[in-house]
Amino acid sequence: MATVKLKGLSRSEIGKQAAKRVRAEGRIPAVLYGEDQENVSLSIDAHDLRVALSTPSGRNVIIQLGMDGGDGVTRAVIRQMDRDLVTREVLHLDLQRISENKPVIMHVPVTLLGESLAVKEGRGILDHTMRELEVKCLPKDIPERVEIDISGLEVKHSIHVRELEVADVEILDHPDRPVVEILQPTIYAEETEAEEAAAAEAAEAGEGEEGEEAAPGTEESTEGKSSK
Repeated sequence: MATVKLKGLSRSEIGKQAAKRVRAEGRIPAVLYGEDQENVSLSIDAHDLRVALSTPSGRNVIIQLGMDGGDGVTRAVIRQMDRDLVTREVLHLDLQRISENKPVIMHVPVTLLGESLAVKEGRGILDHTMRELEVKCLPKDIPERVEIDISGLEVKHSIHVRELEVADVEILDHPDRPVVEILQPTIYAEETEAEEAAAAEAAEAGEGEEGEEAAPGTEESTEGKSSK
């Protein structure tokens, strides 16, 4: 997993108004906690954070956090990141201290490799239901991503959590959850139903025509009896 460096400034004021002032200064309010130590309120330069998150690992990085007025470095991971629903700008960070010999829980992205022939030929629709997985492992074993080869997937086939194996990593998601599957296009089912309905209407129309042809014959027979 990638490692990035960030510098934090301690802050004494907390609350919504204080957070707004921090963001107005071009910084992101954050909280550092974990490892049986006191929570620390701090702020991080917004530009530096954007650069740190621009790596292929995204938010799944180990942060070497330096604090103002101190020479030490704290290793941490992003536990939660709140964004503005419209602008997608980061509003707040929760950072968790980590230790090299203690497992940590992370969410890592799922990357699909290859291309399903069923999808390529238009016989199936790719449904990537789980974009990330919750994993538990030591910091040194945190994967940047979990890769899944879908080139062999056919229509109505799927890959479940239980089928995934990642070295030195425990996947915490429910084993029966499908991560990716190939769905049968609903248009096929709709066309079949339409064809069946058309066939039924044609059959009914045919029966109706036969009945109409028989009716005149009956009248002629009746007329013949009357003339006698």
